[in-house]
Amino acid sequence: MARSDAPRWRRVEGAALPVSARVVVVGGGLAGLAAALRLATRGVEVVLFERQPTLGGKAGEIVVDGFRFDTGPTLLTLPDVVRRTFADAGGGAPALEPVDPLMRTVLPSGRVWEVWRDAERSAAGLTPRQGRVYLDLLEETRRLFDGAAPTFVYGPKPGPAALLRYALTHGRTAHPFLGMAQLVRRRGAAADLEAFFLRFATYAGADPYRAPAVLLNIAWAELGLGAVRLDGGTHALVRALARAASARGVRLCAGTEVEGLVVEGGRVRAARAAGATLEVDAVVSAADRIVSYGLAGRRRPPATPPSTSGFVLLLGVEGRDSGGPLHSVLFPRDYRAEFDDLGQGRLPADPTLYLHVSVRAGGSDAPPGHENWFVLVNAPPLPGGGGVDPLAAALPPASGFVAPELPPLLDAAGSPATAAESAYAARVLEALEARAGLERRRLRFWRLVGPRQLAATGWGGSIYGAAPVGLLGALRPSPRVPGVRNLALAGGTVHPGGGIPLALLSGRHAADAVIGHTSGAAPARAR
Repeated sequence: MARSDAPRWRRVEGAALPVSARVVVVGGGLAGLAAALRLATRGVEVVLFERQPTLGGKAGEIVVDGFRFDTGPTLLTLPDVVRRTFADAGGGAPALEPVDPLMRTVLPSGRVWEVWRDAERSAAGLTPRQGRVYLDLLEETRRLFDGAAPTFVYGPKPGPAALLRYALTHGRTAHPFLGMAQLVRRRGAAADLEAFFLRFATYAGADPYRAPAVLLNIAWAELGLGAVRLDGGTHALVRALARAASARGVRLCAGTEVEGLVVEGGRVRAARAAGATLEVDAVVSAADRIVSYGLAGRRRPPATPPSTSGFVLLLGVEGRDSGGPLHSVLFPRDYRAEFDDLGQGRLPADPTLYLHVSVRAGGSDAPPGHENWFVLVNAPPLPGGGGVDPLAAALPPASGFVAPELPPLLDAAGSPATAAESAYAARVLEALEARAGLERRRLRFWRLVGPRQLAATGWGGSIYGAAPVGLLGALRPSPRVPGVRNLALAGGTVHPGGGIPLALLSGRHAADAVIGHTSGAAPARAR
């Protein structure tokens, strides 16, 4: 591919786009930004396209009427991944602050329990027997994490040799023939602690009652290694990555969709965007795996069963609770019934509620005398990848609940919610009244991010792509597209999986995978 010393540009629909770029990155979420930054620090010419008008992907942000909300992740584990991402690029990481207590839980029995970084302090809040079980299971999560992390978290997608080494050294202790629920029960967990530990499978979009035992290692990242919050919220990480990438020459094109990739001779030769065709040496696609295959003209890979989606309410609440927890997990009486509902494609009749109130940590995320409540409920993805609203059929039986006197529910973009979405939102408010003490008269604002809205960043609103099920379920899909040598995938639907640190790692892995296809770039070194 012939090149001049200076990049060539042409005007396309009022915006200057390069005729050529060594690497095009598709998607401006955390994975795409991490990939672009890593490539740029190695001297690669990069253009990043994000079809939404703002960067961030699932890690979005809404600011309305003085309330600020993250619309995606609210908690960060493995903070060293963030620090290393910026250290490799010369600095610029956002401030990270430890979270302690890690969470307040209302367990299925109704018991209120605070979970701390200090394991003994957490155990002291339980009965003596439960405390012993908690500490034993916590040690189990550490063993699983220490065994799995080098191969399945920090390293690139493992090949046969790496999998064999893992099997020989850690295979038996990973309980390959047990499910996660079987493992926690064998360790003595029942009722309250069973639900508490099984919930960590949902961090991978899995049904805890079908997930492999090894996924229990996820709990150690939060309970053992500790969690942090970002000063300015999760979206501050998006802004920091964008600043760092732009400072190193990455062209960030938000509001511009990549319409397709030109694949010839087993290589991507060009990307089509905004009416232009850009010649490329390589592409990193941080779009959903199914979308990425479609861009490359490949047959859609299976994502069966798909991971869970989410039903998020963003609430402006009058009144401040300065002593209230930053994070709360409010369990229903019957945790398994929630996943029976989800398995049938129904919204849970009695869901687990995850509540995050960032303004309680200080800052200005809500007007004076108010709080910003982020409320997450597990939800089924849209059937068939989208195009229909399943919620009317998925709603649990009516309970006679009357919706509160509030303005019409809007989604994150300000469009009206459907009648079914509004009805289920009212049911979630009812659960918040019962379990979180929410008084309906205190509500001043509400917005929705549900499966229909999440379908913009994940196939059918599925957050993690294929759900981990069974013995091989912990193996995330490959970031390579068969038959296309210079295309690498990133993001939560491929190895190593979803969540902030894994998304960042996937972007780094994808950048390293394509670096050899770019001319004149410094060779990537394994880190």
